[in-house]
Amino acid sequence: MRLLKSTLSPALLLFGAVLMPLIAAADEPPAKPWKDAGEFSLLSTNGNSKATSTAAKNTFNYKWPKAALELIAGGMGSSSGNTVTAEQYNASEKVTYPLDLAQKNYVYEKFGWDRNRFAGYRNRWDGSVGYGRQLLDLPSDKLISEVGAGYINEERINAPHNDFLSGRLYGKYTHILSKTAQFSQDAEYLHDFSDSRDYRLNTETALIASLSTHLSLKASYKWNRVGKPPPGIGKDDTTTSVALIVNY
Repeated sequence: MRLLKSTLSPALLLFGAVLMPLIAAADEPPAKPWKDAGEFSLLSTNGNSKATSTAAKNTFNYKWPKAALELIAGGMGSSSGNTVTAEQYNASEKVTYPLDLAQKNYVYEKFGWDRNRFAGYRNRWDGSVGYGRQLLDLPSDKLISEVGAGYINEERINAPHNDFLSGRLYGKYTHILSKTAQFSQDAEYLHDFSDSRDYRLNTETALIASLSTHLSLKASYKWNRVGKPPPGIGKDDTTTSVALIVNY
């Protein structure tokens, strides 16, 4: 009997050591395939001047085993007294499909719409397809690049309709500063094949700091340039903002 007990004890310990991680893994909820982030900012001044600026943006991501979807919608408005000084709305979708198991190479399809009458157009549609690659994948540094071609259609205000075949170059660099902070830099160049002077350049520099599991603070600077804007419209638009991000 003592021999049986001495033989069973190590076997039970070994069985328990193998079984416990499996039980613990079974208790953990499966990783959700989606995530959602909403950005909100509000600035109001009263006194010698009265001005109000608001902005909102929502980004939804869904990942399948062999594809990923990104949906973005946003809007921005600014007024001084009773006069609207800025107003912009946008929406876009993007689907990516990996070409290898490591998911370093992928193809994408992207379509977007935006409206900005202060930039000289009522509606703007931009569609493209192309190839992307993860150039850098380190614990603290990430870098991706994309190249593609597409078509841009602009319904301009007080100016002729503008549509053309386009080329697209895009890059995004992300650097992890600490466990709760990261820096990112986006840059996108859109080429007009019918008139090389009518290019588009969009950049965003951002710093994000986590406040809690679901809340973050984002400070960003955006620069948008149009090579040949509608008559009476400037080439450059810049936006500096601080936004609260709610993550799900």
